Amino acid sequence: MVGFVWLGDEPAAVPGVPGSWWVADGGAHVAARTADGLRLLGSSDAASGAADAASLGRATGVLDGEASVAVGEAGAVPFAAFRSGAGDAADDAASADDDETEVRIEVLRRGGYYALRLRDPQAPARTSFDGVPTWDYDPAWRLTARLEPYAAPRSVVVGAAAPGLTQRANAVGEVVLERDGEEVRLVATGSPSSWSVAFTDATSGVTSSAWRAVAVLGDPADGEGEVDLNRTVNFPYAFTDFGTCPRPIEGNALPWAVEAGERSPSGRTGVPPTEGGPTALPGPQLLGGAVQDD
Repeated sequence: MVGFVWLGDEPAAVPGVPGSWWVADGGAHVAARTADGLRLLGSSDAASGAADAASLGRATGVLDGEASVAVGEAGAVPFAAFRSGAGDAADDAASADDDETEVRIEVLRRGGYYALRLRDPQAPARTSFDGVPTWDYDPAWRLTARLEPYAAPRSVVVGAAAPGLTQRANAVGEVVLERDGEEVRLVATGSPSSWSVAFTDATSGVTSSAWRAVAVLGDPADGEGEVDLNRTVNFPYAFTDFGTCPRPIEGNALPWAVEAGERSPSGRTGVPPTEGGPTALPGPQLLGGAVQDD
């Protein structure tokens, strides 16, 4: 990720991105000419309910005119692409299938607001990436778990890496862990048959990112499982200033220093800002999270 920009109600240029962009009638809009070299992507996962793909289905190739897309709250859609420092539009069209030479534009919606998120495969953070630091595997962090499914999933409001934003997590049950005689209960999210846990611990924001996640192994219906904290991973926000990832459910805090799994990425603290920054909501939250549905 190399950029994140909230869109306004009036057509405006976005630095480094072809075309003029704005929000109207519940969707994000762009106007561009052939010479701008902005190529619309011709597919969208409409089945997910994330977007109205009608305009994407009509418009493939370099845009000459206007296009729009509607995205559901908390959704994101790959919408367009362009060659950074591109030449003419013919060259852009010729390289339409070359993912390695194009900056991809995602349209997303968070808190009721539309934004663009840019992904550049030639960004130094990607081309120089040499892996994520980890602790050495320690079998002591492979813990037996007691799994207690809820009768039905529960919608729980959580914070996010984006300041001012709240989101909703699908809580499916509780995971009970024990280590050195100390029992801890965490709320799992996911689907009834596939659980994971986002959590903090004593290393959070020190030697690991502010919060991490781990899969819960086993069939929740059986009531028994395993959590291998050596498999703990970072959320995307830990690698970029442009993440909007959900925070853990309140109370999901391990009292131990979990020196297992992934550490903070090299050169980054893995701690998002609590205010300001490019992903901070541009106004009061309008949709999702703590905002009641109509």
